[in-house]
Amino acid sequence: METKREIKYRAADIDEGMPRAGPGIRGAWRALLPPLVLFFGFALPPAPACAYAGTASDVTALEVLRLDTAEDGALIQHSAFNADGALTRIVRLPAKAPAAADSPRRDDDPFAARAPLGSLWKLFVFLWLSGERHPAPDYVCRGAQRKEEAYCCDPGHAIARDAALLRSCGLFFSPDRLGIDPAAWRAFWQARPGVREAAPWLADLGAMKAETVVSPASILHALAAAPAPARGEASALLLARVFSGAERDRPIELARRMGGRLRIKTFSWHLPGTPDALYGGGAGWLSDGRPVWFAGAGTGQQVMARHGAVLAEALAAAPAPKRGVSPPGCVRVNFFARYPFTLERPDGEPAPAGALRGRYLARFQNGVSLPFTANGELSLSRAREDGRPRIEGRFSLDGYGARVLEREADPRESEAARALSVVIRSYLMNEARRQGNCLVINDSSRAQRVSINPPGAAARAIAGFTSGLVLRGTPVGYHSVTASANRMAWTQAVAASRAGQPWDVILRNAFPAADLGALNDPAGVPCRRFALAENWLAARAPRWHRILQEHLPGFEPPPAPRVCLLAHGAPFSEQDRNRIHVRALKTNEERLTLIHEYLHLGLRRHPAGHDEDLVERWARRLLDGENIGGRI
Repeated sequence: METKREIKYRAADIDEGMPRAGPGIRGAWRALLPPLVLFFGFALPPAPACAYAGTASDVTALEVLRLDTAEDGALIQHSAFNADGALTRIVRLPAKAPAAADSPRRDDDPFAARAPLGSLWKLFVFLWLSGERHPAPDYVCRGAQRKEEAYCCDPGHAIARDAALLRSCGLFFSPDRLGIDPAAWRAFWQARPGVREAAPWLADLGAMKAETVVSPASILHALAAAPAPARGEASALLLARVFSGAERDRPIELARRMGGRLRIKTFSWHLPGTPDALYGGGAGWLSDGRPVWFAGAGTGQQVMARHGAVLAEALAAAPAPKRGVSPPGCVRVNFFARYPFTLERPDGEPAPAGALRGRYLARFQNGVSLPFTANGELSLSRAREDGRPRIEGRFSLDGYGARVLEREADPRESEAARALSVVIRSYLMNEARRQGNCLVINDSSRAQRVSINPPGAAARAIAGFTSGLVLRGTPVGYHSVTASANRMAWTQAVAASRAGQPWDVILRNAFPAADLGALNDPAGVPCRRFALAENWLAARAPRWHRILQEHLPGFEPPPAPRVCLLAHGAPFSEQDRNRIHVRALKTNEERLTLIHEYLHLGLRRHPAGHDEDLVERWARRLLDGENIGGRI
């Protein structure tokens, strides 16, 4: 069985769906440079005020496109670089597709260029599978197609949907194997905004193959057209693709400079008419939802490694849109849990229960007062036991991380703060308890202190930079001045940052036994079988099935799932692998968590599977039935 690191190295070493080239391929990229100029033959006009033009002798080696939103409509930013990494051109052009295929095209029309889909067709199949909740059984490698199966698994092993996307397993995503109906495919994509006008090829299931040639501008529109839930699912997974090309001791510059902001599927193929020259890149989204595409000579991984610095510059040059995608995750924080207080409005009147908006003053019994501002993310209630006031905050994962940074550290120490941001998220995932779809943790010096005031721009930017990144393999923690095994000292991190160490090196030095990677990385989720939990489920599931199929529409009994024992971290389920990860099965809360994740497996093809309140209610109902002798 392959280890996580072996899978990483193999993914970085193979060409994604690209036939192996002959011995002369090392120098083939130089022969490709003239065709690359022709490829983006919309010889962009003399640079206007917004453009940065190079000399006529500059030869294009890398093209980068990004779809941005603007007040007057969408724009495509097109950047070009030469082989030395020098920026030769940057222009912003309207993203509107030509009115008709035979209409005259300007030289600067971004829809005039042509590039192969390469492995990107697998991403669009993934998006359709996710959006339609279509069944996607594992692909079993039997050794009959060894060349293609090198991207999938070893003979006798199987690969599931999420891992298949990261490893670029084309055999898994074959439309014939998956039973995709061309009419259903067409209806799904044609109903998406902008597909008919800007990416009509996407509605043709027959176009889902590596050699299909389309404009990169239309690929941006196709990525923008994906339904938000499917896009979010793919985006979370594809973060692992950037880090799969980074060796432990030599991370690629792109991963270091982009952090968790880049979520792309790499591809490798060749341009029309140049079958002996490798051509590759990647396409996907930034963490704020903007679609991106880039390509140059070599495989996708080679382009990322060779042009990491300039790619990062081109992709992150503009500020994020004011209305990007909603940050993922839910963290509920119980503020001031150990300190009795009263809450007042500025006029001295007691604050009413409910959502808090505006300015407030918390007065503690020890005489300390704390003013703060809320924008609806905090709520005031009364404890059932003694009627004491209780303030709970509900934040995204990145929002929570920004508040902890604001309270515990100085976001202006950027590299040290980036390292601490990963530690904060990792600690949360390891130590918080799960309640429904949220992680629940106290604001406490025993855990992590959380700012009750909204975080500043610097803290938000740091948390956003590391979005989706965690340390795996060991428990993690931090202290202001004292370092120890699996514990980073903030003062040491600051000293390392000021000495020029980047954030990932600071993390590696503080946690030498941990792996830095994506939160959603199927290759990085080991499974230690938890037989006790499997047997507990198997004894009860048949009776639950009769109840659920009658009263919970959309529930489909899953095959007996594999239950995995977590050493630390929040419980979760892997729907594409039919696995549940939990930490124990001793208390009612732990049994409730197991039932909750089991219901997610049974509702994996139904929109109700996203309704966390519904899933939690049914999990409690089933658990109560167990506790009262099987009556529901």
